This record gives sequence, C-alpha cells and structure tokens, in this order.
Amino acid sequence: MKIINILLSILFLHVTVQAVELYQPAMPARCFAMGGTCIAHTRGAQALFVNAAALARVEGFDFIVGQVQGGVSKDAERFITQAQGNSSNLTLADVSQLYGKTLTADISARSGLVMPYFGVGAYSQNYLVETFSNPTFPTFNANFISDYGYAIAGAIPVGPTTSFGVTGRHVKRWGGNKDINVTDLVGNNDRDLINQTFQDHGVGNALDLSFITTFPSSLKPTLAMVWQDVGSTRFEMSSGTQAPPSQKDNLIFGASIEHEIPHVTFTHALEYKFITTENETFSKKIHLGTEASFGLIDLRAGVSQGYLTYGAGVDLWLIKADVAFYSTELGTYAGQTKSDRYQASVTINFDFDQSFKLNLDGKKRRLKQRR
Repeated sequence: MKIINILLSILFLHVTVQAVELYQPAMPARCFAMGGTCIAHTRGAQALFVNAAALARVEGFDFIVGQVQGGVSKDAERFITQAQGNSSNLTLADVSQLYGKTLTADISARSGLVMPYFGVGAYSQNYLVETFSNPTFPTFNANFISDYGYAIAGAIPVGPTTSFGVTGRHVKRWGGNKDINVTDLVGNNDRDLINQTFQDHGVGNALDLSFITTFPSSLKPTLAMVWQDVGSTRFEMSSGTQAPPSQKDNLIFGASIEHEIPHVTFTHALEYKFITTENETFSKKIHLGTEASFGLIDLRAGVSQGYLTYGAGVDLWLIKADVAFYSTELGTYAGQTKSDRYQASVTINFDFDQSFKLNLDGKKRRLKQRR
C-alpha cells in the first residue's frame, strides 16, 4: 500500500537524535500526552524502560505481557486518507503531493517482568522520517532505523524514598539515513524498496543510569534524573557496508508533585531533556504536563516544545489503552516548523502481590503504585 505501508505496517523503525528534531524514541503514550514528561512519575513495570531507579518502589510482581504502540504525523495521516482506494504502488501524482512535507511514523513493542529492585524485558522501538523537500531534485531523505533489544535493570536503595538505577541493554540495530530517488518509488513496493536500500546491520551494548527521590511532604515532591545511552551507544557492523549510526546520549532532569481531592489524584511534572545536546535552544528541551486520575480513567494535558499536548487513558483491569495528541518542532526553535502527531497504545498487564495473588482491580493497582 504505497509509501504509507512503510509508515504504518513496518514494526521496525527508530530514529537517532537529529539537529532538527529532538525525539525520544518509544516513550509511552501517557508521557506524550503529559507534555513529554515521564521519568519522575513512572510506575510499575514501565520503570524498566523509563527510570530503573523507580524499581525500588515496586511492590509484588508486575508483568507487561505485551505493549504495542503506534504513532503517525498528521501529514502522513492525511496522505493515508488520500491514498485510500488507489493502487498498491505509488504514482507520480502521489509523489507530487508529498513535496514540502515531512512524514513520520513509529511503532514500538515491549514486554517486561519486574519485582522489587529488579526487572528484565525485551523491546522493539522503531521510527521513520521521510522528507520531500524540493521537486527540482528528484530525491527524498529517509531516516530509517530499527532497534531490537533486551534489557536488564536494577535499583539500589540509599534511603526510604531515594534510589539509583542501572540498566544494561543489548541492542541489534538496522538502518541509517539515505537519499532515495523519487523515481524508485514510482511503481514500486515500499517495503521492498526499504529492504533494498538499507542494508546495514549492527550490534551494540548500551548503559542507562538513573536516580529518583521523593521528599516527605503532602505534595510528594519528586526529583529524578536519567542518563540514557551513557557516552553514546556505538554499533559494530554485522552485515552491510558500514555500521549503523550510533545513538547519542540523552541526559534528562525531571520533577513532579502530586495532590488529591475527593475521587481525583493530580500529578504535575516538569522535564528538561537533551541537556548535553549542543546547538539546540532551551525552548525545544523543556516539557510540562499534568494528569487527573479518576482511578480507571485518566485525563492528561501539557506543553511540549511550546506546543499543547493532550490525551487520555483507560485502565480495564488487565488491559490498558492510552492515546495522545502532541506536536514536535522540526526547526531550530519552538514555533518555527510544527509537526502534529498522534500516538496510541494498548497494554496487557498482570499485577501480582507478594503472595502471587493476581490483582484484578485496576484502581487498586494505581493506588498501590503511587505509595
């Protein structure tokens, strides 16, 4: 189905940080809806992938059987609509609609088991950016990288509400950044084109460090830091002509507070991402978000890179669904080049107490994870 087959049906895309976009791959939809904030209010098994230091706050056993999340940019969604009912391969008329646009899509999947102070899991995080910039030059740029990895994490408590976390990851990466002739798209199958164009595969090992602490107060003020891909993660070529691009490090500072009124729990958060990334403005690195939780239903909103975000989640005991609507900046400063995007995820989650009794009440699970 045209170029959108790549955007929607390939479960293997992930992006490295670029000069024009600061993107954190495979971030949960809940976090996108909360302005891109995440590390200071993560809970349960999500801590394995977001902030391992929070594993010290896990009670019992939490098992993400499977979580699947997909996202697409608004331009890509519009093109999907326009492409409905057409032939399975691109035409010149189709390509002419793409110039001046940046199409993005991401699909991720993860599974993990955590217990107090320890967790293991596997994940696939994938992202695609296609930029059609100038019809004078019949090429487009495709940034296509697929990661599949295994993670093992531990938390070290240094006080009742303070802990450090360490995560080791073994990652297999495929892809890179290529300029592709537009004429290669015409009459071609997009999946085959990607397979033919991107031949580079590699293997690497990554290290993430994290920290979290909560102060004794009715607002439960929490500070957190996460350093992803410490020192950057490099990959050794396993096939192709060169190693896939390395993953640059991302140092994040986060803070949150929490308060309650009858029947509603509020969480407010701030995050400063990509602290060590140079030549990027502060406005592209700052994120604010809030969540109102009614037990089984959450409503969320925030500001990310100067743009409004919003979304919702529903917890149906063993199944949880989340949606998010947000924008990201493709230019050099907030407000220059806006890209509207959508995210949705479905999670199947089993939660057991310390006696291995299955907890079937989503609301009680929420309350337990907040303690």
